[in-house]
Amino acid sequence: MSNLIQPVKGTRDFYPEDWAFQMWFYEKVKEVSLSFGFEEYEGPIIESLELYAAKSGEELVKKQAFTFKDQSEKVVALRPEMTPTLARMIAQKSGELTFPVKWFTFGRRFRYEKPQKGRGREFFQWDADILGSESPEADAEAIALAANLYRKLDLTPQEVRIKVNDRALLQERLVSLGIPEEKVVAVFRLIDKKSKVSEKDFFEM
Repeated sequence: MSNLIQPVKGTRDFYPEDWAFQMWFYEKVKEVSLSFGFEEYEGPIIESLELYAAKSGEELVKKQAFTFKDQSEKVVALRPEMTPTLARMIAQKSGELTFPVKWFTFGRRFRYEKPQKGRGREFFQWDADILGSESPEADAEAIALAANLYRKLDLTPQEVRIKVNDRALLQERLVSLGIPEEKVVAVFRLIDKKSKVSEKDFFEM
């Protein structure tokens, strides 16, 4: 048994009982999303690295993406997130779509980073986007969508808390504290990591 090849670190096997639970969860996500009028979509697991370089920033491209060259020597990546793919798909059909567009997807994402508890190199993520509307009602709908999923999972307000942030307001506050505008995005990324890594790792970043 000691000679068995193990799964790649940061990934996992889904035995039948595990996959049954995964599919149960997916069905809850799908049920809630459809009830809010969202349409399901999917995109390629492999995309041109150039797409992420244009949409996701330098850190993700250089440090967090699984990349390789295809047979034509083009650098491609396993999708680390869905937003660039969504933007590409919307742009390709923008003349045919009626806005606002409400789409959702649930699937695998890949990040080339140090595996730790609750944060693997391969993971599933639910994305629900409302495109073509900047109204407060769209933001409220996104919050209600998440709240309804928690309710569908029998989670109570005592067990789950939804936190809302305003990126524009936070950016304005950081600049007022003397943070140069060109470094604001880097600060955002650092803040995002605070709850995902140990205190020791955070202060070593």
